[in-house]
Amino acid sequence: MKNDLTCGVVCDLLPNYVDGLLCGESQQAVNRHLADCSQCAATLDAMRTPEPEPPEESREVDYLKQVKKRNNRRIAAAVFCTALVLLSAFLLKLFVIGTPLQPQSVAVTKAEVKDGVLHLSMFSAWSSNAFHGWHVETENGIASVYARDVLVSPLYSSGDADLEIPLEGVQEVWLGGVSGRLLWQDGMVISPLVLELMDARAPYCGDPAASARIAEILRLPDRLGSYTFRLQTDKHPYEVTLEFGDEPTDEQLNLVTCYNLLTLALVDNLESSLFKRPAYGDPSMTVNVGMELDGVNETVLPALVEEYNTANGADWEPKASIKDYTRSPADLQRLLLILDSFYEAGLTN
Repeated sequence: MKNDLTCGVVCDLLPNYVDGLLCGESQQAVNRHLADCSQCAATLDAMRTPEPEPPEESREVDYLKQVKKRNNRRIAAAVFCTALVLLSAFLLKLFVIGTPLQPQSVAVTKAEVKDGVLHLSMFSAWSSNAFHGWHVETENGIASVYARDVLVSPLYSSGDADLEIPLEGVQEVWLGGVSGRLLWQDGMVISPLVLELMDARAPYCGDPAASARIAEILRLPDRLGSYTFRLQTDKHPYEVTLEFGDEPTDEQLNLVTCYNLLTLALVDNLESSLFKRPAYGDPSMTVNVGMELDGVNETVLPALVEEYNTANGADWEPKASIKDYTRSPADLQRLLLILDSFYEAGLTN
């Protein structure tokens, strides 16, 4: 019979041929082809020859490699899972849990009292931050406003808040607790300017930085132009003098008068606060305008309080000394209102 199988067909049939799975006719055809084709016969011999087993050491190396690969995969998976957990915790901290509100991160746009209720409007000082969980805790007459500070996200996208705090039985209201920022005390809404001035109080007028600090808080360098300080501390009365280089406007003179009065109040042992200015019409001459502590306490302060009461329908009593207005932020806030009512120096805007 003619051998009509090609080498390619025989190679495809050889696996079944070796396993004895071909039918009789196919088996005979392959036999005939193998009898005439040495190449296919050699392929058949190679298939029937068992592969030599690897040496024992080689098998152990292969096993160790497999174990190492499995361990590496497990380590990589553990590292990935740990990194994923840490990343999730980090994102949770930034966008959900956050940190306790810090007073410097909040801007208060409204703080006013109506019908015994303090109305507050606040927003985040930074556009990237939001707040949530606003609440008020009151203990021993002190109300504290708290919130959580987080990064802006679809979950918490706003830093705004409007709160109403009943003031019955409350003496003080703080933003962020008593270590934060004082908002209200003893019937007075406390401005940031008051808090800055309270921090600038000094026991001794011999420290030029103290007087300069008060001037900076009142923005004298921006509002007055050039001026110089002079301190006199070697004899009584202890004195600070502010000297203008140019003739000041009426508005500037009002501001300097407020500075003189506030310096007398805020520097404990200061007894006199003066300013010098060029004489009107004759810049070569100077005019000294003085604020002596005794005169302020006996004449100026009572007149200013009376003026305030008349203008605002109040019945405030002047304190014995202008220095008494620095005993608390509420008292200093009252002094600023009194000064602003007369001098219109922008101390309470």
